[in-house]
Amino acid sequence: MPVTDRLWGRRVLIAGEDGRLADRLGAVFLSFGAVLEVLSAETADGTGIARLAAKELGRIDVLVNTGLPTAPEEGAQPLAIGRDVERALARSMTLLVTTTEAALLAMHAGASIINSVAYSSPGLVLTRGQEALATAVLETTQGWAQSLAPRHIRVNAIVGGPRWDPLMEGRVDGNGRRKRPNDAEELDAFVYLASRSSYHVSGSVLAVARALTRREVEPFTER
Repeated sequence: MPVTDRLWGRRVLIAGEDGRLADRLGAVFLSFGAVLEVLSAETADGTGIARLAAKELGRIDVLVNTGLPTAPEEGAQPLAIGRDVERALARSMTLLVTTTEAALLAMHAGASIINSVAYSSPGLVLTRGQEALATAVLETTQGWAQSLAPRHIRVNAIVGGPRWDPLMEGRVDGNGRRKRPNDAEELDAFVYLASRSSYHVSGSVLAVARALTRREVEPFTER
């Protein structure tokens, strides 16, 4: 199978709250031959989203649950921030569970569920709210991987890993590479877990390094 056909014919639903990641993934998945539905969440109930996608696609081979891109920051009003964090976590987990439960009705052996955590987080360090959400999502992923194994449905998670400046790589290892990765390169872990090549992988957590933005690079630039 050509590299460009890694997802040929795979029917994919990208759902959740991270619209930026969903758009990037959608473009990459289409380039690899997937049949795609990208549906953003307007409420915490993902049942309607999954049912609509199943109707449009006929079946769901891959479900990508994009996580909360940002969480309320710690601030001068800890009680108010704490309530905001609790509401955000409750909404995000409710959406994750309801979307997945409804999508499972249209999923069969060989299907793949990918849960993402803090992939589009703008900061170098996760907030305590994001860390709490990541813990909950990863524990849920592990549980689903076990319970869905008899149905041969794989469940894995991708976590936004450390940020780095690819333009510095040539100085570090001497390989001369000076360009930033494109979306297909940076999001390849999602493509791998969505493809049939990872049929034996379930219950895994992949931390993917993301490229620093120009604003994030500036504080480390030599003067």
